[in-house]
Amino acid sequence: MANVIRHKRGTSTPAVGDFTSTAELLVNTTDGSVYTKTDSNAVAKVGEISGDIKVDSVSVGTDVVATTNTVIDVNGSYAGNIVAVSALAIDCSAGNYFTKTISANSTFTFGTVPSSRAYSFVLELTHTSGNVTWPTSVAWPASTAPTLTTGKTHLFVFVTDDGGTRWRGASLVDYTT
Repeated sequence: MANVIRHKRGTSTPAVGDFTSTAELLVNTTDGSVYTKTDSNAVAKVGEISGDIKVDSVSVGTDVVATTNTVIDVNGSYAGNIVAVSALAIDCSAGNYFTKTISANSTFTFGTVPSSRAYSFVLELTHTSGNVTWPTSVAWPASTAPTLTTGKTHLFVFVTDDGGTRWRGASLVDYTT
């Protein structure tokens, strides 16, 4: 099973929804399917998750390496989805790296922004023609959106810490496609 998060709960007093045995909870992060796996390696699908997955603790072997409200440092590579944008609406719940090719005047919108934490995303824009209009909530350096050259690829980074009321935009423009 690809992209699986494992959670193993001991026999301590559990909170609602926790395991009371040594079964493992397996979550397929691709489709949100949830499975249990017992010590005998029997696996059974028990449901699906939609929305955020909250983790009480992260363990490696028998060592707890992080608990609630602890920063988790990731050493090594980290992979995320590359999301091709079909229209001009960026669905922030779909990932953090978006791609889009435009060949006409285009007005982007940002939606489904997480409201309880900081969020950022990258937009890789292949620009063959047309002008780009950004949401009015985007603040650019020197209050000026970048000028784009047609026939080039541009990278934009957008960051918000208030659920999308205000975005900070930065650009890396004019890459050869």
